[in-house]
Amino acid sequence: MNGPRIYNSESPQEREARLRKKQANREKEIHRVRRNRIIAVFAIIFVALGIQIGIKVSQTARINQQVEVAKKNLNTVKTKDEKLTQERNNLKDTDYVAKFIRNKFLYSKTNEKVYSIPNGDNN
Repeated sequence: MNGPRIYNSESPQEREARLRKKQANREKEIHRVRRNRIIAVFAIIFVALGIQIGIKVSQTARINQQVEVAKKNLNTVKTKDEKLTQERNNLKDTDYVAKFIRNKFLYSKTNEKVYSIPNGDNN
């Protein structure tokens, strides 16, 4: 017995079947990796879009809150403006100005006596 002994040698058909199976497994692995990569890309896109939506929702809420504060400030300024406009219009009226000066500074006409009477709020 000269030469190597070959145990369990395969026939050419068996070898071809084994190679086809190996090639099929390799193709399945390639497709599995490709599928996983595609799923990962879509998952990343989905997460990124979800984060952007969350950021936009929080920005919208913050802006709405700022709008509410601005509306309150606007109402306050409008009421103050109305009061000042009314006071300005009153100061154009000579009767009001005379009454205001008499009450505020206790100013009186000649030969006039000024008496201070409580308002009656302190019953």
